Amino acid sequence: NIVCWYRHADAMTEIRSARRGRLKGNSTRRRSREQRERIAAILLSSGGCLLVCWLLGFIGSSSDNSGGPTPQRDRQARLAALRKMGNDPGDASSRYRPSGGRRKKMRHGLLQMGEALSDPEDDPEATALARRILSASTHLVSIEVTDDSSVDDERYSGIVATFCRLDFSGQKEAPPEQPMFKDVVRFSNCEGGAASNMIRVDLVEAVQLVREFDADVASQDASGPTVLDLKGVVFHESRCGSTLAANTMMALNPETNRVFSESRPPVEALMHTCGEDYSECSARAAANVLRDVIYLMGRSDDTKEESLFFKFQSVTSRTLAVFRLAFPTTPFIFLYRDPVEVMMSQLDMPRPSKANCVASKRSSPLVHKFVKETPYQMDELDNEEFCAIHLATLCDMALQNIEDAGGLGLAVKYRRDLVHDFLDVVYPQHFRVAVDEAARARVLKVSGTYSKNRGQQGDRYGDFKPDSAQKKKMASPEIEDAAESFLQPSFDALEKS
Repeated sequence: NIVCWYRHADAMTEIRSARRGRLKGNSTRRRSREQRERIAAILLSSGGCLLVCWLLGFIGSSSDNSGGPTPQRDRQARLAALRKMGNDPGDASSRYRPSGGRRKKMRHGLLQMGEALSDPEDDPEATALARRILSASTHLVSIEVTDDSSVDDERYSGIVATFCRLDFSGQKEAPPEQPMFKDVVRFSNCEGGAASNMIRVDLVEAVQLVREFDADVASQDASGPTVLDLKGVVFHESRCGSTLAANTMMALNPETNRVFSESRPPVEALMHTCGEDYSECSARAAANVLRDVIYLMGRSDDTKEESLFFKFQSVTSRTLAVFRLAFPTTPFIFLYRDPVEVMMSQLDMPRPSKANCVASKRSSPLVHKFVKETPYQMDELDNEEFCAIHLATLCDMALQNIEDAGGLGLAVKYRRDLVHDFLDVVYPQHFRVAVDEAARARVLKVSGTYSKNRGQQGDRYGDFKPDSAQKKKMASPEIEDAAESFLQPSFDALEKS
């Protein structure tokens, strides 16, 4: 089994090297080029030379008289925003709610931040919205990579960022009650229906203005948002204690810690910008987007907050290389579990074909590549085998990145006393976070509660109940065989890492 695994790991390494050497343009650039060619053909066939000249003159005159903001005006606008914030960064705009009317500084549903800040008297309400983003009194809740987005190694464009004011108080007070980012979003009334709370902007413009604003805050020694220190990130196989990790990272110090548990913006940057096989653009291009997303999410208007933690979705383990390019000095862990146990958790549903580990067979290039390296065809494999293969791709990519990370990556196995591994090794030694007696007491208290309690009652909720022995006892022969054939080699390799 070990020999088979190393053969698979070598094949994956060769594939990854080939991808790095073959940077592909994305579909947007191809469509743009085709569109330009069609326009050029129409102009030539019409013989409209005079019309072309007139258009060129018109465009030139428009550019000369656009009235766009100059760099000096941009800086003055940022400094004016600094002065207006005073002791309450959110006060300048917290009273504003869009009335539904057409805003002067809105185009295609997006707030034009630069224009709003450069000319605050023209549209005060738009300026107030822009200042909310600058002051970090509203938070990045999603990004949207569309067919109009363009991403390459040096720059990207066309990605839409959505901001909304998040209330972290419930998560800080009782992490098991709001264990996931979606729970915080719901608690904060920032779901899709709450359009009045949302601010949509161009991601590139927001990042540029925010970074310049933060530099102005530092140079002026003014009060402003805090850029939190990214302490550590949790990757995982799924169903292996990752939510416990998120809850305990918050419990370490609720006042100073901000924890994002499976939030939407990073997974969009990691998985949807370039694809898990980097078929649309390179890992470096995706890393640029991820770096900006984490920067925006790590700004805080809470003066008590200092440290930032993330738990990513399990599928992002396939793109761990992107994270390492974006944050080459940040420690991370990968949580994994006994093959049969994790498969039992994944397939414990009325229709196993709907399980996440099975559904990926339709969309994951890495699952397809894995199958091609076996003697089987896609239509010859059953649900249990696809589940094992999906999990193996996560473990294999995690192991490769741990081995390449020079000590920054750590494989952590799920076990009954996992919380003590967090308290004794992961947090103090790997993430370099102090764990005093008060923090230890808070973490142990949280760990005694079902990690996704959400205030529910019943046998599944309340106190934590170990289930490993029960899962192994109830496992079907199909699950045992699939785990042994496809997932066990990856598990054994992680055990030796």
